Amino acid sequence: MASKEPQHDPTLGLQVTPVNIGGDSIADRLLPHLKKIIVGGLSLAVILTGFFTWRWYQRGQEAKTTARLVKALELHDRDVTGDAPSLDPDELPPADPPYADHAARDQATAAALAKVGPARRAAALFEANRLVNAGQLDAGLAALRKVASGTSDDAVLAREGVGLVLEMQAAAAKDPAAKQKLLEDALAAFRAVQPDDKGLRRDHALYHEARILEALGKGPEAVAPLTKALEVAPETALRGDIENRLAVLGAPIPEPAELTP
Repeated sequence: MASKEPQHDPTLGLQVTPVNIGGDSIADRLLPHLKKIIVGGLSLAVILTGFFTWRWYQRGQEAKTTARLVKALELHDRDVTGDAPSLDPDELPPADPPYADHAARDQATAAALAKVGPARRAAALFEANRLVNAGQLDAGLAALRKVASGTSDDAVLAREGVGLVLEMQAAAAKDPAAKQKLLEDALAAFRAVQPDDKGLRRDHALYHEARILEALGKGPEAVAPLTKALEVAPETALRGDIENRLAVLGAPIPEPAELTP
């Protein structure tokens, strides 16, 4: 039986049958997935655009809140009528008119700080102080308590401020029971100011504790914190006040420690 294989035509010269020895090219392999790649690239572009837009917006907001903070703090730099120099009748009034009194200035400053936004945290103690000086003791106390947690210097100062405001409220209280309760709260607040003998304001915390103990009629108990204050801070600026209180209580006054040359 004759073979059915195609016969080679010698007139056509050498014939080569193409053979794929390397598989599909990279382009051939990517072609079926080209749509997915394009969609993925567009999605990434959208995400990156959104991220950088958000970051630009955040920076813009931070700049705005910082500007509001500066303007709020500038209010406290304005003069008070009693402190401002008298104006010549022929002179134009100042661009920033003075406040009628210090309380009005403090109230305006605190109100402006309340509208600052996130940057308000940077001036939290200042805002609380302005509220207290403006006579808004409850609001000032609440502002101080927001900062009073932790071991930072601001937290220590805020805890001391809490004790001072409670003491002020006790002084203004008419009801004896309410006064007693506020003094006890102030005592607890001062005892919590600084537990570290080497920490910030430890001598002041002990001195405040002694004062409140005296106000509660516990004079003998005030001797220990007064003496401790001199021990932990021999060069304290309160030494004169502490020695005077010890003398009134009839307690011995520790000799100042000799300074090491």
